[in-house]
Amino acid sequence: MKKCCLLISLAISFCADAQQQHAATLQQKALTLRRFLEKNHYQPLSWNDSASARLYDKWIGELDEEKLFFTQAEINQLAVFKTKLDEELQGRGWEFFTRSSTLFRLAILRADSLMQAILSKPLDFSKPDNIVWPCADYAANTTELALRWQRLFKWRILEDIADKLTGDGKTLPLQQPVDFGKWEKEMREKLKKREGQYIKGMLKTPASFIADREDEYLNSIAWCYDPHTAYMNLKEKKEFETDMSASEYSAGFDLEENEKGDKMIGYLQPGGSAWRSGQLHTGDQVVAVKTDGVEKKVEDMDDDDELERALGGSSQSDLELTVRTTAGETKTVKLTKEKITAEESIVKSYVLRGSRNIGYINLPGFYSRESESIRDERDIKYDGCANDVSKEIVKLKRDSIAGLILDLRYNGGGSMWEAMQLAGIFIDIGPVASVKDREGKLRFLKDPNRGTIYDGPLIVLVNGASASASEFVSAVLQDYNRALIVGGPTYGKGTAQIVLPMDTLTPSRDKTYLDFVKVTEEKFYRVNGSTTQWKGVIPDIELPDAYSDESFKEKANSSALQPDNVRAGIYQQLPVIPVQSLKQKSSQRVQAAPFFTGVSAFGQWLKSYRTGRTIPLQWNAYASHYSKTTEMFKQMKPDETATGSVFTAANNAFDMERIRLSGTRSQEINKTYLLHVQNDQVLREACYILLDWIGN
Repeated sequence: MKKCCLLISLAISFCADAQQQHAATLQQKALTLRRFLEKNHYQPLSWNDSASARLYDKWIGELDEEKLFFTQAEINQLAVFKTKLDEELQGRGWEFFTRSSTLFRLAILRADSLMQAILSKPLDFSKPDNIVWPCADYAANTTELALRWQRLFKWRILEDIADKLTGDGKTLPLQQPVDFGKWEKEMREKLKKREGQYIKGMLKTPASFIADREDEYLNSIAWCYDPHTAYMNLKEKKEFETDMSASEYSAGFDLEENEKGDKMIGYLQPGGSAWRSGQLHTGDQVVAVKTDGVEKKVEDMDDDDELERALGGSSQSDLELTVRTTAGETKTVKLTKEKITAEESIVKSYVLRGSRNIGYINLPGFYSRESESIRDERDIKYDGCANDVSKEIVKLKRDSIAGLILDLRYNGGGSMWEAMQLAGIFIDIGPVASVKDREGKLRFLKDPNRGTIYDGPLIVLVNGASASASEFVSAVLQDYNRALIVGGPTYGKGTAQIVLPMDTLTPSRDKTYLDFVKVTEEKFYRVNGSTTQWKGVIPDIELPDAYSDESFKEKANSSALQPDNVRAGIYQQLPVIPVQSLKQKSSQRVQAAPFFTGVSAFGQWLKSYRTGRTIPLQWNAYASHYSKTTEMFKQMKPDETATGSVFTAANNAFDMERIRLSGTRSQEINKTYLLHVQNDQVLREACYILLDWIGN
């Protein structure tokens, strides 16, 4: 017995020593990260009580944003650290991370027990009940926490049954189905399996659990400087820099996993099937995949390998992807797994044929085929999206286009060098922006090439998801009066980042680094001296936009850098575009269009939907709620039966001949893309505006 007790004592002592070693290592990394950011960040953060509170709020949100794990009593235990974390980051103590991580692991284990108990027997849907989502505060105690989980599971079961009954476009019955009990059991068992996998994925092994939390904590520290500064371990750094391989058939996107274990679209491969569809965006959650006629929900797949095989592999089969967008809309998109063999076909252009031919180019992201930074522009051998857009313009000119529409909606940015190149396609000579470093030094970025490739009427389409490099291009073309900017106000990111080894000394090529930081090193400014940071680009002609709410924008982040102004550049504006008359005509059409009325209503509804809503948990009331929500999302869908369109979408003459000589498969894919362009009602209004401008 004494020997056994001695072994237990030694084991406890060993675990305590190991935990202390982990804590010491993390603290050293955190101190190194703070010193690194003091040296390299554009606007180093002063670590005081205010910064400490920012880190505390960010970290608690990372652990339990939905308020489903901690009780208020546990939050009270952690709240004593809220104004002390600045001291820890200056080397005075290190307790908060260990305390919060330990509490979080215990809270997960408790939640697992609650889940298993709740889902082990039928849930009662006979009495009136509801859940207010998202939760405004933490549960007062374990009893209230269990009730919160029970209500959440009732909601998810009702939603799963409703999804099942409305498949293939069926109408949801308002009366409780006779088979409700059978479906409740089926969905509850699926939910039990799904939640079990979720908990297992969170906990993993004790060592991996702590390692994941440590990386998240370091990233939370970096986030406090601004939303685009991030800590990355070696694996994350490689994933960040490595494009998806084209050596096998692929749907054209990368997956990443959020904190709940959901599979999200993290990267769209330029030129891939998902990219060209124009319907998928980073942040969309993958719900189900249908391939070879069989649909399977992601939650029912055995492991990640099964999902990867469905999306890639050696099979060239078509697939249908069901996703839930960041706005909460569920939609199904048809894709084709394919190899991308012709890099020049990454950017596609179309001709909108009507009373006049209008060129149309969609650019979902700014990519470059060279590793670059705007500090190295003299050494770059560029061949990226700007060059590809130039080639498409040359093709479109053969179709005698009277104007051009460049679509930067949902374009989250990318290479700033390519943004400079793209702006230079449309202006002759002069500055395109200015950048300011941490020392306050301002330098102007000039159009790299003299002359233009296209000097005709130009519209740039943007929305609330257009960010960074797309704002860069929109701003310079607006300031020069070179283009008419149409759509919704943009995201508001006016900063540039670079990935560096996390080293407070000068990085060495001979040293192997395991820790990296994507750090904001510069702000960029418009040629008129103002900024897109925080403000975004305000279109010349605004159209209703589902992403117009500020909760989607840069300014929604408490760590976002504030806007400021610098001196304007010396540049020659082109003649003023007759914006007011064009805006008046557009407004009359928009007010009379059911689609735009629906988008406006959807935007208002979405704002309340995201900030808080009450979901009934009895079938009759829930079915009505579900149907109203579904109808609201339907307002966002294009009307494929609409007649009298201002244009007919067609391939440019060059691509038309190539597609005519291609196989049946390529022709079918092309028809799908043409239909998507044809039914785009925002594009339709942009075409009307352009025709008003040039005189149709």
